[in-house]
Amino acid sequence: MSNSSAKLELALELIDAGKLTTADSLCKEVSAAEPGNHSAIYLRGLIACQSGNVEGALTKLSEAERLAPDDVSLKKTLASLLLSTGDLVGAAERYRALAKRKNLTESDAVPLSQLGEGFRQNGNLGSAYEWFRYSLELQPENKLALTGLFVCGQLSCDWSSLGELEQAVEAVTQSLLESGKVPIEDPFIHLTRSTSSAENLKVARAWSEALDVNGARSNGCNGLGDVPIRLGYLSSDLHEHATAYLMHRLFELHDRNKFEVFAYSCGPNDGSPIRDRLERDCDQFRNIEGWDANQAAACIMEDQIQILIDLKGHTRKNRLDIAARRPAPIQITYLGFPGSSGAPFFDYLVADRIVLPEKDWQYFSEKPLLMPHCYQINSHQTVHKTLSRLDSGLPASGFVFCSFTNTYKIEPVMFERWMNILKDTPGSVLWLCVNNALAERNLHREAEARDIAPERLIFAPFVAQDEHLARLSLADLALDTRVYNGHTTTSDALWAGVPVLTLRGRHFASRVSESILSAAGLSELVASDLDAFQAQAIEIAGDVGKIKRLKEKVAEARQTSPLFDTKGFVRHFECGLAEVWRKAMVGLPLEALLVEDK
Repeated sequence: MSNSSAKLELALELIDAGKLTTADSLCKEVSAAEPGNHSAIYLRGLIACQSGNVEGALTKLSEAERLAPDDVSLKKTLASLLLSTGDLVGAAERYRALAKRKNLTESDAVPLSQLGEGFRQNGNLGSAYEWFRYSLELQPENKLALTGLFVCGQLSCDWSSLGELEQAVEAVTQSLLESGKVPIEDPFIHLTRSTSSAENLKVARAWSEALDVNGARSNGCNGLGDVPIRLGYLSSDLHEHATAYLMHRLFELHDRNKFEVFAYSCGPNDGSPIRDRLERDCDQFRNIEGWDANQAAACIMEDQIQILIDLKGHTRKNRLDIAARRPAPIQITYLGFPGSSGAPFFDYLVADRIVLPEKDWQYFSEKPLLMPHCYQINSHQTVHKTLSRLDSGLPASGFVFCSFTNTYKIEPVMFERWMNILKDTPGSVLWLCVNNALAERNLHREAEARDIAPERLIFAPFVAQDEHLARLSLADLALDTRVYNGHTTTSDALWAGVPVLTLRGRHFASRVSESILSAAGLSELVASDLDAFQAQAIEIAGDVGKIKRLKEKVAEARQTSPLFDTKGFVRHFECGLAEVWRKAMVGLPLEALLVEDK
């Protein structure tokens, strides 16, 4: 064995023993004697990585890779480090080279599935598919890859094997729940595929109970006055986002004689007008983006927030880890997640009697705070622009059905009914909002398989909210989705003057449109089953007088119905919050609370 080899072998032993400084000195000696020795540079990269110097590690590992591009261990180490830093493209380049040389084994299935998940979350479905599939080739039972492929199938409307994948995901979820582990699929994914409130709760509870709850905790109501009540709103969506458009007037309309409004923003400041408005309408707006949970919880406690209202629930970029520390004596979950959080750290969930009937209360860990009309606030929106059909890529004549929902909500059962509706409505088109080419291609294929010309499906890009409402007003009738309704989507359609046809649902997420339409005085647009949904859509499209009357009724609802009475909603919401705080102050037990219509 050469002197350099002996030194590097000893350096490796020292690295394993945690003696990094001594190991680094040995590697430097080898590099000084043999500048092209890639192993010495590789080990220095490992030492930098273990020392927390990620940038230095990447530099050394990349240098070693240039000297020895065929070193499998080196390339895997570099790929793994690139993946951990979020450099998905760099990691994929290395893994692809390893795959080409057949250097990947079952032990690589986990990082490959993580790579696929990274691409999925970034919206690169093509690359996500590639790496999830490769992971399953190496390890057919890989749970993350199975779940990831299912979600990719939802997002891309690829239903060719979606049923089998869902069965696999369900089996994985049940197995993990039975063994006391957290399911791979998150509670939001579960809501999109299962209408069982009981099963939704099991998944949500497992995720919530897994949160680290060490750190700052509120001491309860002691020392806190009752007027004005300090409200804290926690969200990462206080910028250009659907949630912000729904509730942007809430902060402004709170009665400052009774409430003081704090907002805690965990998301980016995009500099948008709506962000500026939200900041302006709060008494205190705290930007806590990037803060750790203990730091954020301590800030909320220092502000003496009495009621903390989380607007995210189990949705992407949530900060449930902050709420889990119980920084406020009363904590409420609202708006972002249409189901139970399953969390012991939320006292109430804001709902209404349609989305949360009494028979389902047993499947919610929170006590219901029931609004008298729709639970969803609808801040005023106005259509400022006038667009033509030509401007929006629509035919000059013919009935326009639309469904501007996210693609993951579109599923085969309802799509079949949509195609039947087109078939029985000559000259009609279906206008969809699709943000990925895979979904466009797959939906065209599914339409053709049902004898519908693909050009009758018209795809609209994502645009700014004011332009979206303007183009939406060109549609004649919006068709809702089945398992997970349009929520903001349904409200947007009504603001744009377009009637929405929905289906009666079985869980919170599939009942939201019914709640919205009922509060707008349009309950006749809630079909009892799929056959009734299909028949009603065809009937409306074939009756010029009927669609005219429905549009007139929508226009009237915007002026007179409880759904669009934002001030009235805020007054009702405040009544509920005041009663919640009153009960807490006198030590009454938590119980369901129904806010009366006033």
